[in-house]
Amino acid sequence: MKYLSNFRMAMAAALCCWMTTTVFTACGNKDNIATGKVPADSAVLVINLDSIVIKPYLAFGSSIDGVENYLKETYTDFAEWETTDLEPFDQEEVDRYYSKEYTKGNRKLGFYFANIDGTSLSLVSYDFFFPMPLEPVMAELERHGFVNKGEIRFDDFNADITYMFLSADEAIEVQVSSWKKDGGSWAISFQPFDQNDLNHLVK
Repeated sequence: MKYLSNFRMAMAAALCCWMTTTVFTACGNKDNIATGKVPADSAVLVINLDSIVIKPYLAFGSSIDGVENYLKETYTDFAEWETTDLEPFDQEEVDRYYSKEYTKGNRKLGFYFANIDGTSLSLVSYDFFFPMPLEPVMAELERHGFVNKGEIRFDDFNADITYMFLSADEAIEVQVSSWKKDGGSWAISFQPFDQNDLNHLVK
């Protein structure tokens, strides 16, 4: 989602000078955001990477209250990231949505809503500001039945490489990204499948 891109670049720069920008999709505008409900069996997804276990929140369309309950049950030691002193690149773009981000050390969780009142969850991201090969992450997704659609690129996205995955029922889109600069970082994001993203797959 392009408007997420601009805002998240500003926040990443302000969090720490060595933390890498993280953005995950480029839908173009708010009207293109997919907010359909995810099937119940998707709620049990666990990405187990030994020292890293990701239990993604996939209740797309839900409100900030659902996110806060999820954090209390799953990531109790993450603290809310205060961003009140930031000046985003484009305030008009930022005003079109609402976000909440939480951090612990060199890890960050991001929750992005289509509405500024914190409703209609549209994207969830898990950012890790240390290097890691993407192969184990991709293997875990494939173990859960996700299909690798290939490399995906967006003009306003600065990752070195990003791969797009779809769940077997094509309800969930996952993007896995890696950066080499500033010591290395990687990220994984989850959202309802946006068919427009297929247009950005590398031929």
